[in-house]
Amino acid sequence: MNYDQVLNELETLVNETFGLWDHNRVGFQWRHYTWNHTMRVRAMSMELGRREGGDVKLLEVAGTLHDITKRYDGVILTDDNGKRILDHNGFWLNEMLKPARDNVVTELYNKHNLQGKVHHESGAVITENILGMFDFEPAFVEAATSVVLAHLKPMNLTAEDFKLLYGSIENQILYDADTMDPNIGYTGFFRNIHIHAYFALQRGNFHLEEYVRNLPRWINSKQEFVDKLLTESSREVAQARQDRNQQLFTQMVAELDDMEINRKYGLLGIIEYFVSETEDPHFLNQLEYLRSEWLPTRHNWAAEKEKSASERERAEAALKRVDNFLILLEQEGRGEI
Repeated sequence: MNYDQVLNELETLVNETFGLWDHNRVGFQWRHYTWNHTMRVRAMSMELGRREGGDVKLLEVAGTLHDITKRYDGVILTDDNGKRILDHNGFWLNEMLKPARDNVVTELYNKHNLQGKVHHESGAVITENILGMFDFEPAFVEAATSVVLAHLKPMNLTAEDFKLLYGSIENQILYDADTMDPNIGYTGFFRNIHIHAYFALQRGNFHLEEYVRNLPRWINSKQEFVDKLLTESSREVAQARQDRNQQLFTQMVAELDDMEINRKYGLLGIIEYFVSETEDPHFLNQLEYLRSEWLPTRHNWAAEKEKSASERERAEAALKRVDNFLILLEQEGRGEI
């Protein structure tokens, strides 16, 4: 078996599957988010696997497939009192969204009557069947299926059930990576901006200063995610990312004292750029734009001769903060640190 060719086919299948739905935003996800998240989780899983001595190829395959049925998830179901409905494992139940088109994944979904299953369960069934079409060893298929199933953790597991579900380091790692990406660090911050801004704009206006000053509430709410991660490497990485978010807030709140400069050149300007592209933001495309157009344009502005020495100095300091932010965001996107 040509592993690289098979991996490429799996990536193509996942990306194709995500494109079978025509809707864009549902709850806290949007069309491009699912693919971007998948690739970041896979990259982080592989890095954690190297640190923890896990099977990196297993994590690469399972990471690619872990959210393959995620696009079936519609709005979270609520009861008559508006309270979110949970299943017996404590998972939110979602309205099922039917795809506009079909492929082998949707055919398997229907064949195995996966309607109503939470996406880690339905994804595990799809993973087992898809990998069975290639020349993977049966033990590898079984292991990958188990890793996908474990990427969401049921509440109130007994010690025995926990050992059965998370006895494998790879199962722990994918759970940790999937938990970290949307919640902790700059990737979590990126997602938070796009969620907060989208709903704020739906209600009327996005208030930049209010958003910045309220960031500690969001950052502090994520500490419990850090503490409950399953591997030592994950907790170390997550705490470093959590600390980085605290430092980012300190920089941003300081920028509020020089709004004119920092909305044009600084981290406040980055927030406003993200807010201008909230409908279906693409993580990698937005990073590329910031690197190739946003930053060079502002470096040119800062160098204009008519700028005073003070304005130029403040602009260059702001651009340095942005450059450091983008370096770390890019590293997180690659699964590093």
